[in-house]
Amino acid sequence: MLGAVNISSTATLSSVTLGALAFLALSQIRSRRHVAEIAKSREVDPLAILRSEFPADLVQRRASATQYLFIGVSMARTVQTMRNDLRRLLLTGTKVRVLLLDPTDETLLRHAAAQAGRDTDPKRLAARISGSIEEIAFLRDETHGDVEIRVLRHVPTMSVNAIDTQSPSGTICVQHYEYRAPAEALPMVQLESKDGFWYQHFVLEAERMWEGGSPWPPPPGLQLTHAQRPQFKETFDGELITAMESADELLITGVTRNTLVHANYGKFEKLLTKGCRIRFLLVDPESEAAATAADRYYAGRSPENLRERGRHTLRLLRELRRSTGGDLTVRLTAHPLAMGMVAVDTPVSARGEMSALFMEYFTYQASGEPKFVVPPSDERWFVHFAEEAEALWRAASDHELEVAG
Repeated sequence: MLGAVNISSTATLSSVTLGALAFLALSQIRSRRHVAEIAKSREVDPLAILRSEFPADLVQRRASATQYLFIGVSMARTVQTMRNDLRRLLLTGTKVRVLLLDPTDETLLRHAAAQAGRDTDPKRLAARISGSIEEIAFLRDETHGDVEIRVLRHVPTMSVNAIDTQSPSGTICVQHYEYRAPAEALPMVQLESKDGFWYQHFVLEAERMWEGGSPWPPPPGLQLTHAQRPQFKETFDGELITAMESADELLITGVTRNTLVHANYGKFEKLLTKGCRIRFLLVDPESEAAATAADRYYAGRSPENLRERGRHTLRLLRELRRSTGGDLTVRLTAHPLAMGMVAVDTPVSARGEMSALFMEYFTYQASGEPKFVVPPSDERWFVHFAEEAEALWRAASDHELEVAG
């Protein structure tokens, strides 16, 4: 319009137009950058919630809690670091709940120790758990505080510090129990009540774990229910033979062991040929112990029948020794054994993956013998039964397997 009425020259108009276009272009660039910065500032890293260490404010928030729930394996470290805080909490009326692994469940302790790695020993783990329980119980009795202790019947997948979860200021910190962690198990996650769904998810899971725990100490009516029991079986199936075939050393005890030797004669030949050391401890078929065993353990079998089975076993063992020239020794006892055993690689120097004690009770005039396996990890009873067998071996008499002349 300015050009049409000759108010401004063409050169001036071109300059003004170019300036206006440049201003608009710069405005567009700045607006886009501003929008990009706003969008970037609102981006949330989904992995930022995963921590490599406990939150810095966890100790402080725990020390001022009005309700506190701890779930874990042993609590050994936590109970020591927060001992004074725990006393103050109990004196001020804080409700404290503690859920730990059952220190009396040997199978559970072995699983937890294997998962923890780092040469964790089930016995030491049990001692740490018992120590934590005793410390918490002492503080409870000293302060007359509101403390409840329960134990888990399974290995937890995480530890939990749940603080005031029923209030708007609540927080929950969970630590994933990493398999055989080389250092501190990772990751750790802390959530606040404002975090909504996932906060409630972990709180509810922690409460389900608590509800699934058993009171400690167990009431009299539950003590038998939770008592550790051996797992009996009617037969060893193939596990006994598999273990024997891999053995470097066997100690076999029993009354006659006629069925075992007769059914596995060829396997014993192979074992002796490859250099396995085999010892048999049997009831002397010519002793009164044979008659006693027949009366006690074999309903309907005469003493003479039992004696002949024992003599037959000795003939088979004599032939094994002659044909293989292997390291086979036999001793006879005048003690009516109450239990038979096949001990596979029991000395510490010989122990391997297949080491075990295959035990069977000789029941009084009843068919069948309850059988059970004792692994080296069950150290107390493994050593107990192995030492008993060695004591019987030392007290027995050598039986000559060589044929005279």
